[in-house]
Amino acid sequence: MQPPQQVIVIGAGIVGVSTAYELALRGVGVTLIDMREGAGLGTSFANGGQLSACEVAPWAGPEIPGLILKWLGRDDAPFRLRPKMDPDQWLWLMRFLARCRSSARRERIPHNLELALLTRARLAAYREQFAAAGEALEFEQREKGILRIFRDRHSLADAVEETKLMARLGVEQEPLTPAQCIDIEPALGPAMQRGDIAGGLYSRTDSSGDAHLYSVALAAAAQRLGVRFMKTSRADSILTDGGWARGVTTAEGEVEGDAVVVAAGAGSAALLKPLGLRSYIYPLKGYSVTLPAPAGNAPEVSITDEERKIVISRLGNRLRAAGQAEVGGYDLTLERPRAEAVLSALVSLFPQAGPEREAAEFWCGLRPMTPDGSPVIGATPGFANIFINSGHGTLGWTLGAGSGAALAELICGGASQPDLSPFSIRRFQGFTGISG
Repeated sequence: MQPPQQVIVIGAGIVGVSTAYELALRGVGVTLIDMREGAGLGTSFANGGQLSACEVAPWAGPEIPGLILKWLGRDDAPFRLRPKMDPDQWLWLMRFLARCRSSARRERIPHNLELALLTRARLAAYREQFAAAGEALEFEQREKGILRIFRDRHSLADAVEETKLMARLGVEQEPLTPAQCIDIEPALGPAMQRGDIAGGLYSRTDSSGDAHLYSVALAAAAQRLGVRFMKTSRADSILTDGGWARGVTTAEGEVEGDAVVVAAGAGSAALLKPLGLRSYIYPLKGYSVTLPAPAGNAPEVSITDEERKIVISRLGNRLRAAGQAEVGGYDLTLERPRAEAVLSALVSLFPQAGPEREAAEFWCGLRPMTPDGSPVIGATPGFANIFINSGHGTLGWTLGAGSGAALAELICGGASQPDLSPFSIRRFQGFTGISG
């Protein structure tokens, strides 16, 4: 296949705008399509904010089936199943549960970590490119690391074992005593006094930032490079002729292109299904809460509370907490008890934020998740010029720029061709319960 002259990218979240920008850097004409009125207004709008190479391990692990049973019936359960008469839901769950093994989790870590480190490198390159153009890439990035806190020594010990693999791959995490956790983040003092911290793991090289601001800034930069951004325009279907895509249909008419990239998050499955393609992506609803940072003693370091399964990031003068995972289809109804559970977890950890509760803003979104915790990136079976870049789950911010760069290099036939076979959609085909 010759490098395309014109590529259509569907979806203007973190992954879509990163892909569009990377293609434009390589001189490709790009049309970016999104049904919302701007970039980063879907799942990328109010996520937890962590750029976390230290946390690229998949959710699926040996402890998960027991935790799901433990959390049954709880409104504040970090993981909740809402069964539906939906074959896709049950097939996804079967594959997910089959991956709940230590060996399966370890198998995915190197692949995800490679993309996370590429994201770091690309973000640094973007800042240089913006500076050269007299601009600044502003997304409230805070380069103070990520601190994972644990409430029992057993969980901490298990996590320390997992960090040994990541250390061999280039990401160090320092085991910390409770007192050392407070040295890193003094705002955790009240939690330590209650005995809520048994220890922690600190990744100095990780950071946090506002994914929505990033998406807006990069979309604007892509437009300056010539990208056509079709806002409030829904991509209804991909037009094909045999095994070849020739464009996309929208309410405004047909958009022609030499290649199509599906980066539509949880909407990717619906676009691929009419072509006989299964994406193996299913939405998991998550919640976040944003409130003013308390004056005087607000956290500076991004925090992961491993017991409550929430992350907390400082974004300028705001605090953002995110968590919850609900396997319940495409419903975006914001359930107040679920949202309040995230807020309560935040205030429990940082009681100094309590006075700001009344100003809290709640949000929910659909994470596009694969069963094995890695995204799907690359060409689709049977269609040489239809590509997918989706399924990043909770790692869209951490892997987004790297995913965009890797796919753009593949599409353009660049000199440094990435090996995207670990992210191929084909890895799910012929599912046996072991390889899936």
